[in-house]
Amino acid sequence: MEENIIIFGKNSIIANNFSKKVNLIQSNVINISRFSNNTNALNCNIGEFIYPKDINSIVNKIKEKLIYRKTVFILFSWNGVPRTVDKTEEIWSSNMYIIQNFMSIAEIINPSRIIFLSSAGALYPENKKSYKFSEKDITFPTTSYGRQKLLSEKLLSNFAKIHNQEITILRISSGYGFDKRFSDQGAINKWLYLAINEKKLELYNSKDSQINFISFDQISNAIILCIKNKLSGIYNIGTESSISLGEVIEEIKNITNKKIVIEEINYSKRYLNIDSKKFTSKTGIKFELNLKKNIKLIYESIIQ
Repeated sequence: MEENIIIFGKNSIIANNFSKKVNLIQSNVINISRFSNNTNALNCNIGEFIYPKDINSIVNKIKEKLIYRKTVFILFSWNGVPRTVDKTEEIWSSNMYIIQNFMSIAEIINPSRIIFLSSAGALYPENKKSYKFSEKDITFPTTSYGRQKLLSEKLLSNFAKIHNQEITILRISSGYGFDKRFSDQGAINKWLYLAINEKKLELYNSKDSQINFISFDQISNAIILCIKNKLSGIYNIGTESSISLGEVIEEIKNITNKKIVIEEINYSKRYLNIDSKKFTSKTGIKFELNLKKNIKLIYESIIQ
């Protein structure tokens, strides 16, 4: 895979995981983040206004590091999380700067492919228990986070079309995995930490809710497969089946061997069931729900 891979937002959990995996294959990885102690990384906060001269400066620094003819841009950078309810205006502004600055750099570098990490849970309706939403279904974002992701999908798709660049949009289900920098990134991670420290688990949806969970490793593998197989278009990235929150909590209880006290803040039922057959048909890969094994690995990493 002889390509330059430019990672925007190296410090995010998924980007950090991906960069470790992609270094194992033949590629030239260039990291861009707003802060870094790595001398090989380029420091640039694309979540704020950047003057054209500074855009040109970061472009020149990228060009100095290019080795191969083909270049892939991957946008991990994002401000906010799905359940963010405050600072909405500030987050909107930051994310629009991210998209604008990303496109300004892409317009000059002219990558062969753009990959954007979107969100399945923020875009598809969450009130249908038995229906699996595919990429062809109508999106229905109900949160500011979802509306920003959908708008960004459209802006980047139009940009890529105008500039004859290939684009891959990955609508990713709920991710989980271990990263020592963040103890509460995602429900599973947060619940594990709380269970280990014998603290109350707050549940914002009913235990009967069904969520599609996918590990950080599986997400990284999906991105690599998209690059290798030159996939363009929109793809759902998730495991082959969803699982109830009650089942997840039971697994955490068994693995930690702790008595878990649950406080249900909201009894509403949420369903995230997605159809990822399109990705499987293109790659031959189906991601299994190895929740028990992965929760155990996270638990062992935390207590070390």
